[in-house]
Parts: sequence; structure tokens; C-alpha cells
Amino acid sequence: MDNILNKIGVNLDEKPRLTNDSKFRFGCHKGLSCYNTCCRDLDVFLTPYDVLRMKNRLGMTSAEFISEYTKPVIHGESKLPFLKLKLAETGACRFVEKEGCSIYDDRPLACRYYPVGFGIYKNEGAAGSDFYFLIEEKHCKGSEEEQEWTVSEWRKTQEIDVYDDRNKVWMDIILNKKMYSPDLEPDENSLKMFFMGSYEIDSFKSFVFESRFLEVFDIDEEQQELLKNDEEELMNFAHKWLQYALFRMPTMKLRQS
Repeated sequence: MDNILNKIGVNLDEKPRLTNDSKFRFGCHKGLSCYNTCCRDLDVFLTPYDVLRMKNRLGMTSAEFISEYTKPVIHGESKLPFLKLKLAETGACRFVEKEGCSIYDDRPLACRYYPVGFGIYKNEGAAGSDFYFLIEEKHCKGSEEEQEWTVSEWRKTQEIDVYDDRNKVWMDIILNKKMYSPDLEPDENSLKMFFMGSYEIDSFKSFVFESRFLEVFDIDEEQQELLKNDEEELMNFAHKWLQYALFRMPTMKLRQS
């Protein structure tokens, strides 16, 4: 079993699985004695859309954001490089202030899920099946609040569906069963491609428009304009390119020689 977005100090095999219709109680506000305490001593793994939203919120390039605010980690089974937030020396998230999260509208997906956890069971012969579970921490008073949610309602209010839609192709890549083959050991070039196509949107844009990329792949002028001016389109295109580059999926069209 894999828990891609949240690393929680519990045995997930012992947690009851939740569905979209499962109900739970939760509220978070400044009146709680635990306010902001959940934003320390944690592992927040970042998706490509997280990095895109956060680096733009801060007015940084992807390379600047990655260098300043993230820490690279290697996923044990796939050997792929991922990013997680770099915490302050105190163990607190560097975006947390007395009044709360300073980038709340652009906070990462893992933060949006809390107190719901998201996990994936990898099934033999299939990419896997996802499920939810409730994160219960002793210090958190939010579960004592009266407001009741279904998982589906929580996902909607936290814009999780938006993030999942933007990250869909990328999630398909990292859950591809080929990534977990014992005979597959990604080479250095594949790792660099994955990292650039996942997180370094500015470098990928340069790769498309300043290399021989457009001589190799057949990209019409209308799409080229979209890729130049819309970073979300560019990100999704990068993920489709990764599907082609890593798995030779028919997501790219080669120019006729």
C-alpha cells in the first residue's frame, strides 16, 4: 500500500476505509487551543500543481521555489524523485503565521485534505484503488466541533477536486505498474526527465521552445501559443510528454520525416 500525499504516523492497514459518503465532524478556527499546531513536524509531499500554485503565489520561478522551500526525496519502490516542503529549524511550516497560513488560498493538496487522509492500495495487475481515512491526532481539537461533513463535501469546499483534475495525468504516471517492476531501475536521464516534467515548469518551457523539441514533435501553432501563455496547459503537456518518454504511450505525435 502507498500513501502518496500524506505521511502519517499511524498504521493505515488498521484505519477504517472511508468513502465519499462517509461522515465526520471537524472544524478549524483561531478559537481552538490547537490552532496552527498541526502545521509542524510533518511531511508534506508536493504535487506538480502544488508547486505551480505556490511558486506563482510567491512570484518565483520553479527553480527558485524548489531551491528555497523544498527538499527532494526518493520514493522507495519506484526510485522516483519527489519533493516535500522544507520546514523551519523549529519544525514548523515556514508559511504558518500567528493568524494562520500565509498562502492559504494556494496551500498544498495534502493540507487541503486534512483531517482526511488519502491512500492507494496497489493491486496486482492493476494500477491501484484509492480510499480515504480519518486522521486522528490527540492534540487536534477540530474533531470536537459540531460541524458535520461528508468526504465529498469536504473535497468540494477544499477545492480538492480541482487539484486532483490538474494532477490526474501525473498521478497516472506514478501509479503505473511498470514503475514498480522489480526489474526496472530508472536511469539518470529518466530521473532527470521525470523531475523536470513534474516540477520544473520553467525549465520544461525552455526545453520545448529552445531545443529541437518542436522539430521532433508535431505541435500545431494554436497549441504552441497555449503552451507559451498558459502554465496549466504547459504542465499538463509536460505530463503527457512524460507518458510518452517513460512508457512510449501514444500521447505525442512525431513529425513526419
